[in-house]
Amino acid sequence: MTMTKFKLRVISLSMLFILLSFVFVQLAFADGGIVIYDPDMWRWQLQDMNQQLCAINYENGFENMLLSVDVTDLRGEKAVWIFPVPAEPDKAAIDIIKGFPRLWGYDLKKRTDENISTAFNVMRLSQVYTFPAFIFLVSLSGAKSRATQEEITVYEHIEKMGLTTELITAEDENAFHNYLINKGLSLPSDLKSILEDYIGENYSFVISWISDIKKFKEESMLKDRYGNIINTLGVSISFPVNKIYFPLKPTSVYGSQEIPILIYVTSHVTPELSPEIKKNSQINYFVQGYYNVPNELKSFFNDKTSIKDLEYTKIKLNSPSKYLTNDLWIKNSAPISVTLTDFANKSVLPLGLIFFVLSSCLASMFSGMVAFGKDEISKKKLALFGLWNFLTLIGFWIAANSLRVRKPSPELEQRLQSEGFKIYDRRRNSFTFFFTIFFLVLTGIFQIILQIIF
Repeated sequence: MTMTKFKLRVISLSMLFILLSFVFVQLAFADGGIVIYDPDMWRWQLQDMNQQLCAINYENGFENMLLSVDVTDLRGEKAVWIFPVPAEPDKAAIDIIKGFPRLWGYDLKKRTDENISTAFNVMRLSQVYTFPAFIFLVSLSGAKSRATQEEITVYEHIEKMGLTTELITAEDENAFHNYLINKGLSLPSDLKSILEDYIGENYSFVISWISDIKKFKEESMLKDRYGNIINTLGVSISFPVNKIYFPLKPTSVYGSQEIPILIYVTSHVTPELSPEIKKNSQINYFVQGYYNVPNELKSFFNDKTSIKDLEYTKIKLNSPSKYLTNDLWIKNSAPISVTLTDFANKSVLPLGLIFFVLSSCLASMFSGMVAFGKDEISKKKLALFGLWNFLTLIGFWIAANSLRVRKPSPELEQRLQSEGFKIYDRRRNSFTFFFTIFFLVLTGIFQIILQIIF
């Protein structure tokens, strides 16, 4: 087996702290099997996981990936973490950083629903009498809403804050095994078997280990604004790849254990999920109006200092680990439904005007047919008459009372008046009454249809 067919690549343990939707996300584990040395048991064994977390920035065929792990519960004297990356090591780069992207923003689907609701509520205000109810609902809503050795090549070696990370290649499984032994590291047989599946598939591996857990914790501790101790040490990996990648397969070593996996991708993307995983997944799309890039994260964001209208996707997986038999690949494009939702969110004003005109014209036509009959006034004239609703219902009512309709003949009108009858045509008032009913019904129907589509 040649060196070009087998690449080993190294990555470390870290803490990545992300703020989403105006609330902090819990600290988490990054993907891959965490193996610790338990001195009481005299052996290496898997470390239990509570959660995994990853942030990905993909641009121009290069993926920048930040991975994190919560080490506050690590036990034993040593720890090692290994996972694969689909790239040759001479084209990849790793680093250990202190920092994390704090992301916040609005959920695209929820914001679009809110904007559509607001637009149709504004339409309904044209009926004037709906204003008190609208004010009440708005106030109610506001109250509720927050080195080299034999057959091994070390491409990179980084030591920071008690953590060592190396990027390596090996010719075969024995070379990799000997490498771990020389480092004083070992892997459970089931995890080793999973990792060997990547040999010969043009993958690299990242290996990170902590020889002194106490020192690592002390070096990486930081308090947040609430006084809670958090770990902001992170590992950055950059590599070329045709499609966004996240290693899921190593986590399958945990069997039936459900380990929540959170992946944040700085664009609107489409994850390719198997049916077993998809049923226990949640995909949300967010937009952040402005993001000021911290200095320590400029490389992750490709030297940008700020980003306007930052789009990102939150991928949450919560399936039993035994179903994670394949790595996750992600298309760098948004689903058509998300593209349409984004369009609707950005075009809510013109869409609102279009549906206001449509609702007004249809309501006027239907109400005129009820009040005056089908033949007395043309449907086209009745439909265009609905444009008076731009002056609210009051303007429509005034215009309706000046609408020319059929009257009794002069002779009949004179005779009725001579007999004490007063002629009053109620059809105009009926026209206005039916108009407001049809208008409210139509706006309700159109709102439901738009919210289902977007």
